[in-house]
Amino acid sequence: MVLDSNPILVSVSGVLRMEGYRVFQAYDGQAAMELCAQLPDITLLVLNTHVDGLNSIALIAGIRARHPALPVLHIDTHRHEGLPSDIPTLTEPFTAADLIECVHALTSSPAEAPLALAGVGRDGGE
Repeated sequence: MVLDSNPILVSVSGVLRMEGYRVFQAYDGQAAMELCAQLPDITLLVLNTHVDGLNSIALIAGIRARHPALPVLHIDTHRHEGLPSDIPTLTEPFTAADLIECVHALTSSPAEAPLALAGVGRDGGE
């Protein structure tokens, strides 16, 4: 997950862990790329538009070069131009139930399968 604030990262991670998912966090775009390279059975990448080191479009392209069918969930206040059409946006604010519904819709794997989550600061580059 590449999220633009630590409170959102912690909240989303906590909700997904309570739902039974194994959650892995990276703290910038490069770390998210490395995490997805090291975890071949990753089932979902959760991110938003503000990603330190890489813009989200570059991050998605880089990760999908290794995992072409990897589902991605974008979380932000609105959908951004340039996101691939197969990536849904969960708009803030949202509830835990909204998040779980989106994750379940994107993953067909059991909750125990790993999810990639990476967090960055609001001042992250795009």
